[in-house]
Amino acid sequence: MKQIAILIALLYSTLNLKAQEVKFRDNIDKDSLFTISVQKLPEHMREEYIKVYNEGKEHEKEFLLLMISMPRSSKQELITNYENKKSEILTLKSEYQKLVPKNYIVEIEFEPESKILTTNEEITIKIYKKKDEEKNSEGNEVERNDGFEVVSQNWNLKPESKELEDVLLSINWTSQTISEIKKLLKDANCISIESGMTTTIGYARSGMGKYFYKVFDEILTSEQKEEYNDGCQYIFYKENIVLEFGGGAIGPQCFERE
Repeated sequence: MKQIAILIALLYSTLNLKAQEVKFRDNIDKDSLFTISVQKLPEHMREEYIKVYNEGKEHEKEFLLLMISMPRSSKQELITNYENKKSEILTLKSEYQKLVPKNYIVEIEFEPESKILTTNEEITIKIYKKKDEEKNSEGNEVERNDGFEVVSQNWNLKPESKELEDVLLSINWTSQTISEIKKLLKDANCISIESGMTTTIGYARSGMGKYFYKVFDEILTSEQKEEYNDGCQYIFYKENIVLEFGGGAIGPQCFERE
């Protein structure tokens, strides 16, 4: 139990999760929400979490409640969604590729308005451009390891904001483009997409982790199947589809075991 208490204290002091900005909505009964949320934890952990919550200070209680009330998903839900939404997922991939300018990689995620926190809908968008090898480098570009450099990385943008509009202008997108992408994602029951040699589609967040589909243009070769089937970050599913799990700052770092 002491280990959990220490972990919560460390996380609160280091991550803080925008503690000054994120608050629970006034109509939320936090004790009732905790009672419901703690039941989603493995049975052997519940007693310890309940003890820490009951003995904690108010800010510690809120932080613990925030952590355990985060959305949860699973590998099985990831697979089920693909089987139910295969056509929509493939349409999302092909239509999104048409929207991204040549020699660019664009990643976008929509975070809906929270029902329990005072956070509104937000958009994260990251833009990368293929590096011009003939261009003289000023030494200040931020590069990836795939020959692309960072144009901009923007988190928590507000819809219809001037900041978002300026970001979109850099790739000739408009609010209509955003609406189109948002609908494509909704139809596929997904939350994010990143273009590139392989399209990476975010299905759902789970705690601080996230489940993805990696959609290749062609059926994977034997070598690719081996590369993308480590049983931790990647699981080869079938044909041109690889399942991916990205771990967060804390929590699971690999797919759950059967």
